Amino acid sequence: MVTGIIDVGGGYRDIFGAGVLDGLLKAEQQFDRCYGISAGSGNLTSFLAGQYKRNYRFYMEYAFRHRYASMRNLLTTRNFVGLDYAYGTLSNSDGEYPLNYEAFAANPAEFTVVASNALTGQPEYFSKEHIHQDDYSIIMASSCVPVANKPMQIDDVPFYDGGITDPIPVQRAFDDGCDRVVLITTHPDDFVRDPHKDAAPARVLQRSYPQAAQALRNRAKVYNDEMTVARQYAAEGRLLIVCPDDTYGLDTLSKTRQGLLDMYNDGVGKAQKIVEFLAGSYDE
Repeated sequence: MVTGIIDVGGGYRDIFGAGVLDGLLKAEQQFDRCYGISAGSGNLTSFLAGQYKRNYRFYMEYAFRHRYASMRNLLTTRNFVGLDYAYGTLSNSDGEYPLNYEAFAANPAEFTVVASNALTGQPEYFSKEHIHQDDYSIIMASSCVPVANKPMQIDDVPFYDGGITDPIPVQRAFDDGCDRVVLITTHPDDFVRDPHKDAAPARVLQRSYPQAAQALRNRAKVYNDEMTVARQYAAEGRLLIVCPDDTYGLDTLSKTRQGLLDMYNDGVGKAQKIVEFLAGSYDE
């Protein structure tokens, strides 16, 4: 049986995914294929490296440093989130909490990272082979929130957050050969994305990256349509949707320590049902 897991990201809300993945590390649950979007790509990188609670430290400690994310960053560098700081300064081999790149590279799981080409407004898919020691630019590209950050350049091509163009790549996972898929989302189960939320940033992007702006305007429909597909697979017993009970006051770029802790613990508590689902013993 080929197993897959998708972490859709969601900025600070994705400490939920970090909790789920830490619970899975404790359970020694592995996957054949992993798909990371936005913050989910960073979460899964630590998971594949086997670094228990590494993500927790990033969310609960480093994220409160101004170099990680702040208006000061935005005013001085035009980047609210310091992606170079998070995935470079902190994560490189000489950083404060390096990624165990050797363990990451040695993990046999396939890893797909989704990023959005700002010129075409289309998703692009990067593999583990695109991620090198001390060069985590693919993770930065997948996590680059439009307007809050300048686009991330990969081979002179600007990229934004993968969640703009393929936020929930469930169909891709099954097309890749997965038999069972776990989908980690960061909103409660009844969430429906509102297209009005993306209207303002789309207007800002229109002049510089019109195709990316159009993708933003379509984002809610794509998200909601892909969730419909996910629920169909879930009804067939081929997919498990794992979501938090609440957002605990968190949003993509806003947080509180208590909200982060509550969201993390919610995620840890959901890991066991994933183990049961993959073992064929989960009864919803």
